[in-house]
Amino acid sequence: MAEKSVTPLEAAKDLTLPVISVICSTNDKDSVNEEDKEKPKPQEDSQSLPSTEAPTGETPRAGIVEQTLGDAKGEESQSQSRSWTSVDDETSLSKNQLKKKRRFEKAMEVKKRRKLQDKEVKRAKALAAGRDIEEEQRLERERAESGEGHRRREEMWRKRFKTADTSFKISIDCSFESQMSPKEINSLASQIRYCYAANKRSANPVYFSTPGLAGKTREILSRVAGFPELWFSKAFSCSKTENDKETVLDVYPDSSKLVYLTGDSENVLEHLDDDKVYIIGGIVDRNRLKRVAIDRAETLGIATARLPIDEHLKLFATKVLTCNHVFEILLKYRENGNDWKKAMLQILPKRKEAEDIGNKDDDVAEDKKATQTEDDDVVEKKATTQTS
Repeated sequence: MAEKSVTPLEAAKDLTLPVISVICSTNDKDSVNEEDKEKPKPQEDSQSLPSTEAPTGETPRAGIVEQTLGDAKGEESQSQSRSWTSVDDETSLSKNQLKKKRRFEKAMEVKKRRKLQDKEVKRAKALAAGRDIEEEQRLERERAESGEGHRRREEMWRKRFKTADTSFKISIDCSFESQMSPKEINSLASQIRYCYAANKRSANPVYFSTPGLAGKTREILSRVAGFPELWFSKAFSCSKTENDKETVLDVYPDSSKLVYLTGDSENVLEHLDDDKVYIIGGIVDRNRLKRVAIDRAETLGIATARLPIDEHLKLFATKVLTCNHVFEILLKYRENGNDWKKAMLQILPKRKEAEDIGNKDDDVAEDKKATQTEDDDVVEKKATTQTS
């Protein structure tokens, strides 16, 4: 016998039917009507359900749905591998936010899998090379417990740091935070970390300062273990407190020794002077903010210059470089015997498609020479033919 259909008004008299109605009304348009899947429960089961009456100012929806979702869905909810709590949290998100959340969770799962795979690949390569992984791990633990590794690294750092007193200095001007978005600020904080790490492992480290480091940028860096106290021992300097918003001229009052690096400058940086401080604009704007670095330099009365990229390389991509790329190019210039070309080719990423202008000119010269040789051979053959 076919089951009699029940209208919403009649369903209000029964405690079981309103539960199904509420669930159906809260589902998306693609969900299946639960009334077609579930039959009314016996009367004794309905007595265990909570009352539909709610205190003033509250709705019964959340309590009823949470209580009966497992009964209405059964094993189907378990197959989806998520609890009611997570569903309740997701109901407050828009469809676009849900899509982003799912994509992020999926990306994190893929990242974890790749990390494990990379670890296994490295282990397999080490075993294939005949290395004793367990012995290496044991020695590493012993060095960590004894502090031998730390002492060795500190001794190496002190030897390399001796050259910093007679070298140029690098500074990142962090006074542009108000003009950047939260995403750009986060990128700047990451680039400062890259600069610190590059300077720490450099064969010729330099004094590295970040005047104006405050606000959100400093807050992000403060989450890094050891910032800023441990950084101070590695040639790094910034304001002691967040409220101390120092400028470049507060740190280096003698403006005659300052050079502000910006691609908008007409002056080419031919070489680095040991008594100069080279300032990098702490800007991550995706090429959105025009001439802000050179405008600030002119306001402060600081000389400007640009890296000699056009003089040594041909870039098929944008010439805008990140702070850490400029920082590392300056370091590599000194390490490579004051060679700009080698420094830039080592640091610039492949996506910049940097091409050595010198090599290209040499290739063109060789092609011309080969063509001239071929022409000479042709002329000689013609002369020989006519003589014969």
